[in-house]
Amino acid sequence: MISNLSRCAKRRFWEKVIEEWPATGLSQTEYCRQKRIRIKSFQYWKRNLGRGSCVPVLVELPVKPAPASMLRSSPQFCVVVDQLFRVEIERGFDPEDLERVIRVLRRI
Repeated sequence: MISNLSRCAKRRFWEKVIEEWPATGLSQTEYCRQKRIRIKSFQYWKRNLGRGSCVPVLVELPVKPAPASMLRSSPQFCVVVDQLFRVEIERGFDPEDLERVIRVLRRI
């Protein structure tokens, strides 16, 4: 099943599997047994996910109109990532939107 996927699709599959593992409270071996995946594959991907690159998957976030009072003010705080990305956070931001943005930036 997994062997038929492209390298990027495999990477996304393993990112999800490895991201979900800690919340289960299971050992790696038991988690892999329950998911029916090879422990060696799990360990390989866990060790190597930080390397290489893949075409990022972009997530569309809903645009919410800002109140007029926010349009004239400066951001409450700003996050700059490696001089590549700048995310300005205004008062009243939706924390779930910020979490989605951070998840996407981690994949890039």
